This record gives sequence, structure tokens and C-alpha cells, in this order.
Amino acid sequence: MLLNHLIFFGCWALFYTIHSLLASNGIKSKVALNPTTYRLIYSLFSTLSFAFILLLGASIYSAFVLPPSPITTYIGLMLATFGLFVIKRSFRNYSLRVFLGLKKESQSDQTLKKDKLQSKIRHPLYTGTILLFLGYFIYNPLLVNLVSLVALLAYLPFGIRLEEKKLIQQFGDEYLQYKKDTPALIPKIKFS
Repeated sequence: MLLNHLIFFGCWALFYTIHSLLASNGIKSKVALNPTTYRLIYSLFSTLSFAFILLLGASIYSAFVLPPSPITTYIGLMLATFGLFVIKRSFRNYSLRVFLGLKKESQSDQTLKKDKLQSKIRHPLYTGTILLFLGYFIYNPLLVNLVSLVALLAYLPFGIRLEEKKLIQQFGDEYLQYKKDTPALIPKIKFS
């Protein structure tokens, strides 16, 4: 049973590694595809491999890490729902069609987004994903779901660093100031 969970963790690690490599400017510049086609292929690959990992996780027999209860079910559903809400709200600043590679980026798509949800946190998609994975683990506290959450939390420091390296290259001092003023994942709470 433990071996299956380690293999599952390895699948997540491989997914995150390939995801980051394919998103890097170095790989993009070496592939002879226009950016829209590359983004579409990247999105399809990510979606299919993500679905495969979820199906693999669903097929692994796993024990409960915590005893489920009506309270954990409710809390888990609320956190996961809030995570989906954060993800949905963060896309208000972006074109989903551009994000998926179904439409070419316009000049306005290439500006640094610092308003709406992005005025509170720099990486709302990551924040929403953490809430979604955490909520699902609390809702269904199986070891396999804990492995998914731990893999995500282990990847995020690297993923954020790589993403911010690209953003600094693209936006320079504007992004450095934004990074200084805006927290990465958890908004500042102001008490007045």
C-alpha cells in the first residue's frame, strides 16, 4: 500500500516538473511552434496528465488519515468551494481562451495584472488550488488525498520561483515593486 502512495507522489512530482519545464521560456523558444499552438498543446497535455493522475489516485486503495465526520465534511466542502471561487475570480483578469491557447494573446493580455484579486495576492490560482486540495483532503481524509496536498505544497515554492523569474524578465521593475507590495498567497489582514 505504501509503495502505491510513493508512486503516486512520484507521478505528481513528474507532472509538476514537466509542467514547469514546458512553461519555461527556454523550452518555448526551442520549439518551432507559434505561441498559441504551443499553449494549446501545453494545455491539452496538462489537462490529460492531470486527469490521469486523479484517476490513478482514485484507483489506489487508501486508508483514512483522520476520521471523517459531518463537521469535517462541511469544512472540507466549504474550503474546496472557496478554492474554486478564488480560481474563478482570478480568471476575471485573464482571457480563459488565451490561457488555454484557443486565442492569440493581444497587447492587453501582455500587461501586468495588479487589480481585482491580484491586488490582494500575486498568485490567486495557486491559493485557490491549495484551498481546493486542502478542502478535498478534509472532506475525504484519505492518505492518497494527503499525498496530493503534500505534493502540491512541496512544488509551490519552486513553481512560484520559476514563474516569478519569468515575470521579472517580462515586466522588470514593475513586477519587482508589485512583488514587494503584494503577498504571494495569503492576503494581508488589516485590523483597524
